[in-house]
Amino acid sequence: MTSVLNPLRHQQPATRRLLVGEMAGLLAGASTQTTLAWWIAHSGGSGDLARYGAAMAICAMVALPLMSPLGDRWAKHRVVRYARGVLLIEALALAAMAFTHVYSWPMLCLCGALSAVSNAALMPAQASMLPELVSADRLPEAIRLRRGFQAAGGLMGPALSGALLALHGIAAAMMGALLLMVVAAGMAMRLESPQVLRSSAASAGWLGDMRAGLRAKWCVPVDRWWTLAGALMMVFFLPTTGLLLPLRLQSLGLSGGWFGACGAALSLGVMAGVAGLADALIRRLDRVRAIAVALGICGCAMGAAGLCDHALALVALFALMGICMSVTQLVGQTHRMLAVPEAFRSRMAAAQLTLAHLAATVAPAVAGALLTGWCVDAVYLWMAAGFLVSGGLLLAVPDFRPFLRLDHARVKNWYGQQYPEAFMPRP
Repeated sequence: MTSVLNPLRHQQPATRRLLVGEMAGLLAGASTQTTLAWWIAHSGGSGDLARYGAAMAICAMVALPLMSPLGDRWAKHRVVRYARGVLLIEALALAAMAFTHVYSWPMLCLCGALSAVSNAALMPAQASMLPELVSADRLPEAIRLRRGFQAAGGLMGPALSGALLALHGIAAAMMGALLLMVVAAGMAMRLESPQVLRSSAASAGWLGDMRAGLRAKWCVPVDRWWTLAGALMMVFFLPTTGLLLPLRLQSLGLSGGWFGACGAALSLGVMAGVAGLADALIRRLDRVRAIAVALGICGCAMGAAGLCDHALALVALFALMGICMSVTQLVGQTHRMLAVPEAFRSRMAAAQLTLAHLAATVAPAVAGALLTGWCVDAVYLWMAAGFLVSGGLLLAVPDFRPFLRLDHARVKNWYGQQYPEAFMPRP
């Protein structure tokens, strides 16, 4: 973690506030979701938990495209501030309910819907804000920091809430999430965007702007097929680290502790990658060959997880998958951010996040369908095969290779230059 934090000191204050606030918010969100799942399962049972999960998935899917014009209509730092403020109110309401021992499924759903709408405004603005805060040559380092913080949040958030739940109960876990959200909101209140204070994109009305963002995403072939191939890879990858993993461990007679060890190994692998391993591979092979190697190794590790019978080897495979994930996440992220015209960054990010949510919703259903006909070991092999095929589709995306081989100066606004019709207003 030290190697991830050291470059933070060299970033501009606004960038530090964005990244620290993002990590605090991620920790708060992960802690809240873990605590909510425990609370609902304990007080309302599996039925309430299933209905809550379905309702929140629908809310996120609807809210993301509807809120997408916001980050391109307003200055992004203002969107982040307001969204963090609403999330702080939601965290305060949940903490109050927990302390007063009031369990109300409708109220929890109302808080969850408020969180979904706020995050739908926050995430695209936050994801597309870095190019406004840092220069093109510093952007890769900022993205590495973001990925490292995200991995750390994925590792520490559930652990924090689990420890508080075990030692002090639901109310204390909710209070911990509230304090983290206070930190995230405090960072957001001090956030400013020094280069771009207001977008000039919004001119066709809210629904017109939303349609323009979706059209732009679809009309840039390299970005369209990259997004679709990436979502397809998620459909096959996510169950191997989520739904299928407990079943695989149970088939080996292993305890629940190994489930936590595999999840921790995955996050630590991502952190090791962003701390330097991913960059070393990219420098040695170039971007195109690095992502091809990472996809191949990750797919083989997924298949090996279905064949491996040794607990420690299984943990090592998950660490390897984490390192490969860091490569696939870092390769091309700077290019895709810089290539999008400034006035469309938030909306195109929202379209990508919406498809990622859809993939995360479809993935358990695909795994569940396969489990009806095959044992969990065989399903791991099917998932690995699907991932490798999806990775091959990504490498076959038109203009993918020449796009990745552009330098940062030439890639800025590349989408707008190559596909100007995608960003032109329609009558």
